[in-house]
Amino acid sequence: MGKSLEAYPGSATAVAAFVSLFALGYARASGLGHPTRARIYKHLLVLPGDHFRSIIRSLSIGVGEGRHHLNVMLREGLVREDKTNGRCRYYAEGRGPAMERNELFAKHWGYRDLRLRVLFAVRNLGDARPSAVAKSLGISRQLAAYHLRNLEELGLVTRVGRNYRAS
Repeated sequence: MGKSLEAYPGSATAVAAFVSLFALGYARASGLGHPTRARIYKHLLVLPGDHFRSIIRSLSIGVGEGRHHLNVMLREGLVREDKTNGRCRYYAEGRGPAMERNELFAKHWGYRDLRLRVLFAVRNLGDARPSAVAKSLGISRQLAAYHLRNLEELGLVTRVGRNYRAS
């Protein structure tokens, strides 16, 4: 019969190290081998198009940790990133129903976009100050003013004194 690993000093450690390195390589190749990446991927399957801060907040992970794992997943092609209106949204890559769901959520995020809601508020209010827009949407005055300035740069609203009006 063969000798056990204990008969060769240090060999058990060498085998354990080899198995660990092999498992690490497999996990890297699969892309989802790390538990945090698996959690992020599952989160994006449930809520496609979620933005970075929301992902790390809902999963209670650090900013650096979340950025690292998302970058690995982007590099591996497991996740795609869409940058629109100053916000990055992440979608789990897939086929069939997963892609249809991603497209549906992308439309949803487009309609939910705060800048679009600010524009509709200005249209409904007529001449409006940032404070009136903020009050109607339940956001801060500073955030309303920020989006109104962006809408003005896009030519969708015009500023008359302190008031904004839809173009």
